[in-house]
Amino acid sequence: MKSGKNTIKVKVYQRQVYHKVGMIEIEIPNSEASDFTEVHQYLMDHGDLWTDKLAESMDECPLTHGLGMDSLMHWTDRTEEAEYFYKLPNGNGGHI
Repeated sequence: MKSGKNTIKVKVYQRQVYHKVGMIEIEIPNSEASDFTEVHQYLMDHGDLWTDKLAESMDECPLTHGLGMDSLMHWTDRTEEAEYFYKLPNGNGGHI
């Protein structure tokens, strides 16, 4: 439809949200896994052990419709573009 004397052009937009959740496993020394603070600090100090591997994992993950806040992980911050979380064998974990 062309704009004419009796019409106007209206632009219609859509913003669609998708997410990915990547996962890798790394090994850390038992001596560093005695509490959450030590695991968190170890992961922060040794990002070279996991950041590139996690990025590769993300490349292979499919896009899923939605924010992903309802997944099995403890995603909590809708305002962040990315969240990082670790989980121990006993099911405990925390944000990185």
